[in-house]
Amino acid sequence: YGNVLGLNDVSLEIEEGITGLLGPNGAGKSTFMKLITGQMKPNIGTVTVRGRKAWNNPEVFRGIGFCTEQDVFYEDITGWEFLTGLLRFYGYGPAEIRTRAAKALDIVDLTEDRDRLIRGYSRGMRQRIKFAQAVAHDPDILILDEPLSGLDPLGKRKLIRLIKEFKSQGRTVLVS
Repeated sequence: YGNVLGLNDVSLEIEEGITGLLGPNGAGKSTFMKLITGQMKPNIGTVTVRGRKAWNNPEVFRGIGFCTEQDVFYEDITGWEFLTGLLRFYGYGPAEIRTRAAKALDIVDLTEDRDRLIRGYSRGMRQRIKFAQAVAHDPDILILDEPLSGLDPLGKRKLIRLIKEFKSQGRTVLVS
């Protein structure tokens, strides 16, 4: 970032299960997540996911579910439109899109609010729809950047349970 080095001399291998990234603000957690999801290109070195370069690699991205820290929504669409629109990018047909979107909304308890505009979602609902989009395509790797932010205690408990279920299915979860 200009003259500031975001990450330096990082080398690690993450096994299946749950791995947590801890550190103060500015430590590089979000930058690391953007690198492994292929959203940022490393200036030096390489970033690989399952032996394949992450940058500009749709095949790697298909296997990753990413829940960002920031809200990045079109405010004038519904939760249903948000999920179905994103699922189209994965090449699913209309019936599969509807099935996956309905399942993801059910998982995060947003079925009743599916036709509500995202602009009317509370902070917790926004966090849950981000989680829903991260899991709707059934990825093997789930990357969660501060997923509990904005959730009430019950919402936090439920999301932690969902993360543990994901792990119990033999998948990889990286959470900051």
